[in-house]
Order: sequence, then C-alpha cells, then structure tokens
Amino acid sequence: MSEFSKLCQDLDLPFIDVFSQDWKYEVPIKYRTSEWLAKYLYAYLNNNYSTTQKQILMNLCLNICNDLLSENPNQSNPIFHQLLKVLYSHYQQHCQLIEYWAATNHPLDNCFALTQKIRELQQTYLINAKEWLALNQAEQDLLTAKNNFRQCPDFLVQLQIALNLSSQQVVALRLIGEDKLKDEQLSHLLPSIIAIALDNKNDNCIFAQDILIKLKSNPYINQRIINLLNDYIDDHDQIIYRKMVPLLAILDYPDLTNRLINCCKTSNKTEIVQIYNEFTKQIIKQSIPLSDNELNLIQNRCDSATPGPWQSYVEDRDHSSGSNFIMTGSKHQRGEDIELIGATNNDQDFIANARQDIPKLINEIKRLKKFIAQNMQPKK
Repeated sequence: MSEFSKLCQDLDLPFIDVFSQDWKYEVPIKYRTSEWLAKYLYAYLNNNYSTTQKQILMNLCLNICNDLLSENPNQSNPIFHQLLKVLYSHYQQHCQLIEYWAATNHPLDNCFALTQKIRELQQTYLINAKEWLALNQAEQDLLTAKNNFRQCPDFLVQLQIALNLSSQQVVALRLIGEDKLKDEQLSHLLPSIIAIALDNKNDNCIFAQDILIKLKSNPYINQRIINLLNDYIDDHDQIIYRKMVPLLAILDYPDLTNRLINCCKTSNKTEIVQIYNEFTKQIIKQSIPLSDNELNLIQNRCDSATPGPWQSYVEDRDHSSGSNFIMTGSKHQRGEDIELIGATNNDQDFIANARQDIPKLINEIKRLKKFIAQNMQPKK
C-alpha cells in the first residue's frame, strides 16, 4: 500500500490519484470544511506519518484554509491559528511549501487569500531566529561604528594609514566605495587608491579599480584621476608603464592610452620601446579581427548588389502618394525600385543607406590597416 493510499484509508477519504498535479484540489467539497481541516491537522500531529505523508497533509490543509479564507476573508477560526502554529513549528520541513504560499515576488493584491498570513508567519520566524538577530545587531553596530569613524578628527589620517597597509586595505576600500566621502577627501586619498589599482600582484587591486570606475562619473574626481595617471606617464618608468596598460584598458581613457603608446614608441630606452611593440600587437589583434579575405568577401557582396546610390522614400515623408520604396541608381540612370514587406521606416532607411555606408567602412578599415602596418616599427 502506498503512503498516499494509507492516508486515504486512515482518514476515510475517497482515493485520489496522488500523481495528479491538482490532487489537492480534487478532494470533494464535503471533505474541505473546517471540521475536516481539524481532522487532517490532528492526524498530522498524532499519527506516526512519514515526511512525505506529512507534506501531503500540510499541503491539503493549507489549500483548504485558503479556500475558506477566499469565501470569507474576515473570518477568525481557531483552527487557522492552530494550523499556522503547527506550520511554524515545522518550518524547516515545509520551507518550500511556505515559499509557495508566500508568493514573495508578487504583489499582495494578486496573491492567495492565505498569503498575508503566511508572510506574517515568515516575518515572525525571522524575528525570532537568534542567528538573524545576532547578524542584524552586528550590522547595526557596524553602521554605528562607521558613522563614528567618519566623525573622528583624524578620520583621513587613519584611512590613509589603512590604505598603506595591505592587511587593512579591504576595509578601507569598502568604506571609500560607499559614496559618503566629500570630493576633497576623495582627492586626498586618490594617489593611494591608484597605487593599489596598479599593483596587480595585490589581491585588493580589483577593489581599487572598481572604485576608480565608479568615481569616473564625478567630473572633478575624474579629472584628478587623469592628472595623476599623466604624472605616472611622465615618470618614463617601464615597470609603471606595464602596470598602466591593463588599468587604462579597464578605465577606458583613449587619450591617456594613446599618450602612453606614443611615449613608448619614441622612447630612447629599449625596454620601453619593447612595450610599444607589445601594445601594437594587442591593438591589431583586438581592433581588426577581420582578415583581408573577409573584407574582400564583403566588398564582393556590395559590388554584386544593384548599383547605387540607394535612396529611401517613405510615403507622407518623402513623397505624397504611393507606397514606401527604395530608389536605386542615379536620376539619370535609375534601376528597379526595391519594395520591402514587413520593414519599418527605420529598417528601410538603414538598408538603403547601407549600400553607401558599407563601401565607406571597408575603405576606412583598409586605410587603418595600412597605417598600422606602416607604423609597426618605432621610428629611429
């Protein structure tokens, strides 16, 4: 006999297919009253049922409770309170069932009649969890400590010292990243933050880089970052240059990157010129992934299309009557008009202009490839 069949037999219920997804709804109405709910709950508490059988019973109890509340939301039945008390006592066993009825990601006015009570049960459980209480108190104490720290007279001095000690940098960087410092305070700390961001052997460099990325949105601080990085470039130090490469890529400062590359390219130090060669290889690899053969194939597709220019004509925008179409060829040597089905006006404009835009792009790519090839080697 299956566990479900035994439940039906013990409770004098008609057998229902337990494998039906909607079995809990299929229990006949006469078995879905407050009296039967009390009977199911008593069986849950006093029979030595398995975990699976208790899950089935609790699911049925909650479903019936929801039905009764749907019929009369204002009723206050002692069996409801008893059911929720039992559910609370066995919270871990039924946590997934509780999550279902709590419908956490849905607005309350679009949930079950039972949802409000289940959410209140969740809140009570959380408030009474000693581990959560301890964590919540620790969070409050931390916020208080941070606020007190910001108010101390030598706040910046202590924070600066912490940034200079690798064992304390994480805490200091997290505090700086909370967006509660003034511009002059951030400006004072920036040299240390940049130094940490450049030190790729330090695990804290990522925290520092994230702070610099965030601070770029502040115009004053952003200019201060640029000025400090320019000072590093002025040092003409090959070790610093190598560290600056990944940082500039992350921060996306094209002007600074170009200045650094030019300094490497024109340097009279062999080791710095070598950095330029490495830069150039990276730029070519990243910026021009298209091979000559791929460019030629694109060019051939353009050449094989109906001769240009193509011009988009949209009814009531470019002409007063007719339909939308693309005119091909010049006025003196027109080709066949192109009419599109299912295209928006913007789609048609894009397709028409692509006939002229793609050849321009191909020519520009070829020009840039030629320019880079001519400048691969540093000038003597």
